[in-house]
Amino acid sequence: MHRLVSLLSVTLLIASSAVCAQGNGSSDISVYKVDADGSDIRILVHRAGAFSRLGHSHVISVGQLTGMIYVHAENERSRFELEIPVHELIVDDPILRRDEGDEFSSKLSKQDIARTRSNMLGKRVLNARQYPTVKLTGTGTGGDGSQVMLGLSIEIFGRVVELRVPLVLQLDEDVLEATGDFQLSHSALGMRPFSAILGALRVADEINFKYRIRAQRIQVDD
Repeated sequence: MHRLVSLLSVTLLIASSAVCAQGNGSSDISVYKVDADGSDIRILVHRAGAFSRLGHSHVISVGQLTGMIYVHAENERSRFELEIPVHELIVDDPILRRDEGDEFSSKLSKQDIARTRSNMLGKRVLNARQYPTVKLTGTGTGGDGSQVMLGLSIEIFGRVVELRVPLVLQLDEDVLEATGDFQLSHSALGMRPFSAILGALRVADEINFKYRIRAQRIQVDD
């Protein structure tokens, strides 16, 4: 893929909590709408192999996402739903590459970025023509205070991957923010990353996901 995601995917991701939450018309639940402009999901895909110095590591970011978060006072009853259109994934934004440090300091041409994007959206990786959307759903599974464990389901590339990820949850009046990071692999997602020269130049199997999801509380009719 010359990098991933996922979601990725993926990235990827958010939240539940120990606040007040939502449900079928119940006042126990608070409903939040994801703020795409205020959110930041990054997928870091790394170069590997004996000739890795000839390749590049990549930063994939989520250009658009939509979703709702339903927060209940009982953490396990909180849930969320997110959708990421894979055609809106952004490949190697230069500002984000600088943010991520030396590994991502190599200079990329427009042709390099176009090839990477083509590989990412192709059949071996995201297969965007057949699977145009990555869907993330999940519930809270426990935690103390702002430290929450999230049960996450990633629907990507025609399969569903289940995992548990940690997050830090902050609630400031009507704004919810969830932050965290985790690692996944191309193989776990059913993808075959880019490889050349008998594997001497390839994309590493491991993928790092970093996210900040921000959402605004909304009023719903009982």
